[in-house]
Amino acid sequence: MAMTAFEKMQLRERAQGNTTKNEMIHNASYIIDSLLPNDPSYKENVEIFGKGHINLRMNKYRVLAGTTPVMDIQASLSEPVTFTLGDVFAYDEGYWICVESNNRHGIERTGMVEECNYYLRWQNPITLEVHGRWCSVRDPYALALDERARLIVTGNAKYRIKLPHDEEAALFHVDRRFLIDMANNEPIPYAIIKYDAITNKYAARNEGFTVLTLRESQIQEDDNWDLMVANYRDPTAVATVSSIPKVLEGTCAIRFNNLPIVKSGGSAKPFYAVIFDSNGNSIDLTSPVAWKLELPPELNGGQISVVSQEGNAIKLKASPLTNIGSSFILRISVSDVAYGNFKAELEVAIGGIL
Repeated sequence: MAMTAFEKMQLRERAQGNTTKNEMIHNASYIIDSLLPNDPSYKENVEIFGKGHINLRMNKYRVLAGTTPVMDIQASLSEPVTFTLGDVFAYDEGYWICVESNNRHGIERTGMVEECNYYLRWQNPITLEVHGRWCSVRDPYALALDERARLIVTGNAKYRIKLPHDEEAALFHVDRRFLIDMANNEPIPYAIIKYDAITNKYAARNEGFTVLTLRESQIQEDDNWDLMVANYRDPTAVATVSSIPKVLEGTCAIRFNNLPIVKSGGSAKPFYAVIFDSNGNSIDLTSPVAWKLELPPELNGGQISVVSQEGNAIKLKASPLTNIGSSFILRISVSDVAYGNFKAELEVAIGGIL
């Protein structure tokens, strides 16, 4: 219903600010705060994972490209908790991830949420802790039919996943595997072929979500079907310095996903040092792992770089100018007071990005 002249006069008298613009913003905010709770689509105490609860308007349920349920959301800026890109809402016996967020002229916050349909699980390769996040898993070919998606997928990609970007998602990389879906009572594995943590992430505002494009992979021996975690390592089978006696010798190896190949111009490839005692038990060491790259002359111009090195893990990256087909040696050495000395090496090849 339109405002009467008297109500408009009351707004002008109540307006705060020393400019016409600021008075208009104040009036608009007041209208939002006053009318929003009376809207039928206004929901109270909607949970945002990791933040708390918020009152907001959830409206215009619709389906994009025939496969993706979405809703528009609207909240007052006076709410003690606000939503940002990547936030996951618990609403209507389901979960929704925020894929659009906008502070509308300092008046209100608007956005759009997409319904999550899968709880993705994985294992941290360093701590061995199993993590999981609600996410949106969709067929990328169907999404490409949606004008808003503007997505072109080539090859044998099967799924496109949106999930919150955090410290765990930052560890993902191309070729990382997940178990998704079931067929004939067996899980179906998928591997990342595209990892995008830039397009929908805004570091200055500390918000965003990660988009993964995956294709079907092959079952591997260490996939845990009960936990639905690919390449699972049992933490209870990992011995510690205090739980086993001192040994004089052991072995070590350099582990990796799929093939020992760093792609020229591709994303960083992680490698992991795995240590075993003389009985073949995996052990945690108290001493750091020393990594060393033995590069041939053609790779001595800075083409191979160390992106990160933490604990028993190292990430290597090859510049776009790195010659495909060349290779180098990756070495590790460990001197541990409880378990002795360990050494291992691995020949790493340079491959094409496709």
